[in-house]
Parts: sequence; C-alpha cells; structure tokens
Amino acid sequence: MRKSRVLGAMLATALVATAIARSALQAPAVRPVDEARLREYAGVYQWGPDEFAYLQLWHEFSGFDKPGHLVAFDESGEIRVLYPTDDDRFFVGPGAAVPTAIESRIDFQRDASGNIGSLTRQREGTAPRTARRVDIEKQEDVRFSNGDIHLAGTLRSPGTGGTHPAMILVHGSGAENRDYILPFARFLVRRGMAVLAYDKRGVGGSTGDWNTASFDDLAGDVVAAFDCLKTRSDIDPMQVGLLGVSQAGWVMPIAAVRAPQLKFLISISGAGVAPAETALDHARAEMTAAGRPAAVVEQILDLMRLQYRFAHTGEGWEEYIAARQQLANRFGGPAPPNFPGTRDDPLWPTMRAFYFYDPGPTLRRLKTPTLALFGELDDNILADKNRAAWDSALTAAGNPDFTLRILPKANHLQWAARVGNTAEMASLNGLVPEYFPTIESWLATRIRGFGAAR
Repeated sequence: MRKSRVLGAMLATALVATAIARSALQAPAVRPVDEARLREYAGVYQWGPDEFAYLQLWHEFSGFDKPGHLVAFDESGEIRVLYPTDDDRFFVGPGAAVPTAIESRIDFQRDASGNIGSLTRQREGTAPRTARRVDIEKQEDVRFSNGDIHLAGTLRSPGTGGTHPAMILVHGSGAENRDYILPFARFLVRRGMAVLAYDKRGVGGSTGDWNTASFDDLAGDVVAAFDCLKTRSDIDPMQVGLLGVSQAGWVMPIAAVRAPQLKFLISISGAGVAPAETALDHARAEMTAAGRPAAVVEQILDLMRLQYRFAHTGEGWEEYIAARQQLANRFGGPAPPNFPGTRDDPLWPTMRAFYFYDPGPTLRRLKTPTLALFGELDDNILADKNRAAWDSALTAAGNPDFTLRILPKANHLQWAARVGNTAEMASLNGLVPEYFPTIESWLATRIRGFGAAR
C-alpha cells in the first residue's frame, strides 16, 4: 500500500503543477542536498507563545529506498516539504509536496558559532515571519530486544525534569523508520508526554525482516519497547500507552491484550476487518477514482480474490494463472508485478503473514482505554465499516472506556482531503483541524502527568 501511495503522490505533483503555476511564482531549480546536511535544519521552532513547528526528514513523498525530504509540520496542521535552492535557502510550494511553484521562501539564520538559530518565512505579498529554534526536548537513543531481534529508536522527553507519562509509536505498513509516525505525536512532548519511536524490523538500526514478521511478531516488538520504558526512572510505568497509524490498528490490540498494564491505545485509521478485505476496498476506490471502467475494476478485483485464495489455502493456482493472463491480454502487455507468476515469489509468504489476520477475536478481548480515529474520506480503511467493526468488538469485550470518531473530510493519514485518494496527496495542505485537539483532550482526562502546553 505504501508504494502505491507514494507513486500516486508523485503523479499528483505533475497533474496539479499546471493549475498551481497560474497562481504562484515559478519555482527555481531544486538543489540536491544529502540527508546528513538536511538533518542540520531539523528541530523545534517557535513562532509565538503557543505556536510551534517541527522540522524533520520524512519519506512519505520519496519512498524509504530514496533520501527523505526535509518537511515542516506545523501545529496548525500545515505540512510542507522544504526544497533547497542554496545554502540555508529553501522554498515551499502551495501544496505539501509541490516543487513546481513557490508559495513561500524559507531562510535560516545562524549565530556567531555557525549554528542555526532561527528561520524566516516570507509569503508572497506579506511581511516575513520568524521562528526561533528552541530546545524544549531531550533526545536519547535507546535499544531493546525481542528475543533475537534488536530494535533501535529515539526517546523524546519534555525538557523539564521529573517522571513523565510515555507513548510508544507503532508503525504502519512498509519499511518505516523511527521518524515516520513521529509527526502524529510530537506535539504531545511539550504537553508532558515522552514519545518513543523506533525503527521497524530490518529498517535503520533494527535487525530482522518486517516482510516475514507476523502481526504477533510486531506486537512482541511493541511489548519489548514497553518493557524497556518500565525500567527507566524518568518514565511513569503506570502511564505508558500506544499510538499507531494504519497497520498498527492490527498490531496494537495484540500488544495491549498481551500487556494489560498499558494505559491507553490510540489507533489512527486502523482497521477492524482483515487486511485482505481492506486491500480490496482500497483497490476498488483507487481504480474508480482513477476513472477505470467498472468492468475492468471488477476483473482486477476478481483476480485479487483468486490471488488471496491461493495465498491463503494453496488452492486454485491454475485458475489464478489463467485470470492473470486474461488481464495481461486485456492490456496488451505483461501481467502487473503485484500478481506473481511463480509459486516461489517472495510476495506469497508476505501475504500469508499479514493478509488473512482476523482482528475480531483480539478486539473482543481488549479492555485498554481506546481512542480510534477514522477519516471520513479514507479510501483504504473505510470509515463506517471499520468503525462499526471496532464498536461491535469492543462492546462485546465489555471495554469500559472507548471512543470511536470519524473526522470530517479526513483521508487515511488524517489530512484534510478533497476526495481522499492517493493522487491528491501531494497537493493537500496537511492535517484536519480536529486531529490535534481530539487527541489532546482525550489524553488530558485519562493520563496523570499530561497537561497544558508548556
């Protein structure tokens, strides 16, 4: 799912470029800058008394096999890729990842020692605005193990002393590093919450292979992170919970049932049905949005069902191969690579590990206080269907404290969307306005040590 989202986003950049260029200045050439240099600009920047932005490397629009972009995440919800043009000079486009037109110019200022001390944003036709770089977080690299799997991450804590509640960030699908989920929770650090983010198995500093790991395996990694935090004198072990996006909706309940001492669970766009079902939902929505004829959509969905049947049961190979060839004939080329033509293709074990997991039995055992958010326009995890599945299961569990909310106009990543499909991602502006206050207010009534912004 990650690869299709990234490719769609890149396509969207090209599609919207012409229209956007009419209302914004032509962009200069983007200067290649390596990740190590871009990391120099990462950090927390303060616009005003209660206005903050967080700059970090992020791979949503590049893919994890390529260098990440420097991205600004503002607590207003706005998200922008910063495109370098010269030393300490960048521009941002009129959408999150639109490098073809200028919305604003960004200049960084250095102190006498050569350290970055502030940034200035100049929107066309407005006065420049400056944000100073502030040191309000403590960062510490941490390592922990789940059996023979060794995981590496970073713990961000409030700059104040004392003991803090903590949140473990849980990955979505794909090769996610410790930075990917961070923007969904970093705003909580200045409100008293420590945040632990770690590299997924086989990514960054972590060993193992996420491709062959089951949801049980990944949940074991989450529990290992919890065990690590419980040993620390700066963390309140009775106030530790989870926040995760997408695939994490299958992983976190397993971890919470296994470790009932976890204080809370926040699921962002997490499914209440099997992954194979969500894949069919997503494929139908994306192909329909792209304008494919209904007959073609149904032919591809039928092929997916045959693919899942073989992956799950080992039956129906000949029927699957025949349907695969019919699809190739229809388009006059080879079969798509996501439909393997050999029995030993590495995609099959990955599908067996993930696609046929039924989350219902685990959700029906989940007693942990739970907040689950869904996007009204999410074309991957359909909001009404999945909210109903969570509601039915948690009610059956007798869970005494769960809140399920569908955020208006939100897509799969809780961005304010127009239609909710992959192709528009690059041209969007950022998170829906309800995202930050919904999580903050829910935590404020449940977590000791979590409070007003500092």
